[in-house]
Amino acid sequence: MGELLEKFSGIPAAQKFLILLLVMGLVGGAWYSLSIMDLDEQLESARRDTQKLNNDLTAENAKVANLRKFEEEVETLKKQREEMTDKLPADEEIASLLQKIHSQGKIVGLEINRFERDAPKVAELFVRIPVKMTLSGTFHQIATFFYYVGKLTRIVNVEDINLTIDRKDPKAAASLQATCTATTFMYRPAGLPVPGGAKP
Repeated sequence: MGELLEKFSGIPAAQKFLILLLVMGLVGGAWYSLSIMDLDEQLESARRDTQKLNNDLTAENAKVANLRKFEEEVETLKKQREEMTDKLPADEEIASLLQKIHSQGKIVGLEINRFERDAPKVAELFVRIPVKMTLSGTFHQIATFFYYVGKLTRIVNVEDINLTIDRKDPKAAASLQATCTATTFMYRPAGLPVPGGAKP
């Protein structure tokens, strides 16, 4: 070691400076390769991970947006189904329907003399349920009654309307008697039995 120091001390100052620079360069290169390059790799890896996480976040946000859209569509379909069930129920519910029709008659001052249920008629996905009615009142009352029956939530078609002058009260010349058939419908999925024993 002493000999090495003696040899080093015998080297001219310019060469000592070059050796010192060379040693510093080697140490700096080793430090750069061990720490700076490692940090660069870590930084590049972090950038790749960040990009991947951003892509994943974008994809998840798109899924959330789609999920909200589907939830809204499901809610809309549920409301539409409820509305359709009101118009075309899966049960007969004839008693409540006749009560509503009778109430409409009372509102317009019409007298409903007869309700007579006819045999149901089966179609592919629904059942026609006809009810024959006899009404007494003025033309305006009868027309108004038919208008309000048409406004009921449940589908009701009034058919086979026959108007005659009511001969029971000759003084009331404007009094009419109407016979008609009010037909409502019931949803019937294929294969289910028909109410009232009707056959397709």
